[in-house]
Amino acid sequence: MRFLKWILLVPLLVLGLVWFGHKKNTSTPQPLPKLLAVPQFEFVNQEGKLFTEKDLLGHGVLINFIFTKCPTVCPLLTQTMKDISEKAQNPLIHFVSISVDPENDSPSVLRAYGEKVGADFSKWTFLTGPSDQLGDVVVKGFKMILIKDPKKNSSSQDPKDLLDITHGEHFVLVDKQGYIRGFRTLQSENDKLAVLQELEQLAKESF
Repeated sequence: MRFLKWILLVPLLVLGLVWFGHKKNTSTPQPLPKLLAVPQFEFVNQEGKLFTEKDLLGHGVLINFIFTKCPTVCPLLTQTMKDISEKAQNPLIHFVSISVDPENDSPSVLRAYGEKVGADFSKWTFLTGPSDQLGDVVVKGFKMILIKDPKKNSSSQDPKDLLDITHGEHFVLVDKQGYIRGFRTLQSENDKLAVLQELEQLAKESF
């Protein structure tokens, strides 16, 4: 029941944080508000190496949530991340995609996925981790929706393929000190340029 309450509260929390974190359109960029600290986690990257929240420190980071078997929104989210990462030239800007389907998305699967979409692993990291930790990190930590329901009319006998996954589509801005500074929906080229400017702003902040 406690986890269900979190899921029900997440949409309201995200809407409030998106509104609060939205930067005013002025000639002088305003500092982005510090919303909350990034949750602690111990995941592994596409190389199978340990990656924790501490590895985000010192970078302006853009995070999203995907899974490789997603046929709908994830390809769009991944393409958006690729478009922004290709424009980012500052070495203090990094990109992170966290899988919400760790049962299927092993490090080798994520590496193959990244190679397929043309990801530059020097600045774009793909993460997976234990299912029991993932729910708390995504829902309670990053304030994202994550719901896994049994698939209807599935003919698969593989238990890993028997769940429908619903997850948040916002991109999360994180600063060099490990604080979440904004939640963004990126649907247009202007949105992408705006978030890249925000990443540059975060990268220039003193640590």
